[in-house]
Amino acid sequence: MKIFRLLAASLLAAVCAGFSSCGGDELESVPTEIFDPTGGNELEKIYSKYIDNYEDITCKSFVKYNNDTIAFTGITPKGYLMIDLFRNSSETKVFEWIDNTKTDTIYNVHKGYGEYEEVRIRSIEPSFIKFHTEYGKDFIAMLHLNGSQPLRRVLFVNGGQSHMTDVLPEGVATFIPNWYNNQYCFIHDCCYTLAGDTVYTIKYGENDMNNINNYADRIATGGYHFLEYQRISPEEAIGAGIDTGYDNRYRIEMVRINYKTAQNVWGEQRYIALPFDYEAKAKLAYSVTDKSSNIWTYKVSITYYDGTKSEATLKVDIESGTVQGDDDYIASLIIGKWKMTSGNAIATHVAYKNDGTFEYTSTEDSSYKEVGKYKIEGNKLYEMYSGEDEWIISDILLLNSMFLSVQELEADGVTPNGKKFAYQRVE
Repeated sequence: MKIFRLLAASLLAAVCAGFSSCGGDELESVPTEIFDPTGGNELEKIYSKYIDNYEDITCKSFVKYNNDTIAFTGITPKGYLMIDLFRNSSETKVFEWIDNTKTDTIYNVHKGYGEYEEVRIRSIEPSFIKFHTEYGKDFIAMLHLNGSQPLRRVLFVNGGQSHMTDVLPEGVATFIPNWYNNQYCFIHDCCYTLAGDTVYTIKYGENDMNNINNYADRIATGGYHFLEYQRISPEEAIGAGIDTGYDNRYRIEMVRINYKTAQNVWGEQRYIALPFDYEAKAKLAYSVTDKSSNIWTYKVSITYYDGTKSEATLKVDIESGTVQGDDDYIASLIIGKWKMTSGNAIATHVAYKNDGTFEYTSTEDSSYKEVGKYKIEGNKLYEMYSGEDEWIISDILLLNSMFLSVQELEADGVTPNGKKFAYQRVE
């Protein structure tokens, strides 16, 4: 394998054409200018003189990118793929790579129903190249193989070794060179190392359209909501998005998914209420300001139509999906009326009011009503019934804008007494 050291690393940090945002999820248009094998191409006239044994090279292609870069690709007389890069403004060669494994130029492509078509490659175009190191020794490239029908393969070069994927199927819509931590990439339905080794594959659903974000949304929300995902490993990601509930309350919807197993890790979405008044024309945005530990900090802002702005800061444990933070914010989540969905009690409903009082009622016994006061400290709920002088203490297992789950404790405030109750918000 032959490699020239780069003359300008910044030029080759990302040579892009055909992909969104230099390696985004979606495939886009073809490069700016493509070599015409029949001759007469201006790029060939300029740059062919810088390429050794040019006349003996086959499957030639010149591509002009928008960042002053010209790419030449071809097959050497010995059958090896080569890639040259030039700086257009100075007509200077800045990179040359020649493979040490021969590249196929004839493919038998399955047409369906057991029939195959022979495809002979006329030219090879590097629609995308991303270098992993400063000197360009390791890179990933999407190759378009042009023949009687277009084919695509991905080339991995890592540690002096090259590897190509099989021909990708039609309709590929996912190509993410930096899938996680600059150590993995995701192409179509497969997570790879940068050396091209398969880590795992997924199976797209009928409505995923071969798009990894659609696949993620289906796992997370059944495809009903579109979230933004930040990966925490090659297999898992935290998804988030701002939503408006049926009661016109703003909330952040969060989820943790596993791409490999197609599972919602928390079992369901988490809805975290936001302390903002509703306005139809308001603009909301969020950002993750700290994810140095398992407790992520989210900053959420709202701008109302009249220009008024407000912000809120949330801390979320990404292991459990529970909200961490000051007691006042957590207490604001419990305000409202809840219907018991599991547990053994006379009461079927409880209402926690913003004045610090509660009211238990039952739809099965209209005469039943118990009232008292409550408070929240940390992850514990304290309730004192009217006429009593001792707090009943419960661990808050889950509290968000839709669900509440508690586990009652003994008087020591530590030992569970075996009673658990789960509720769903009704107001």
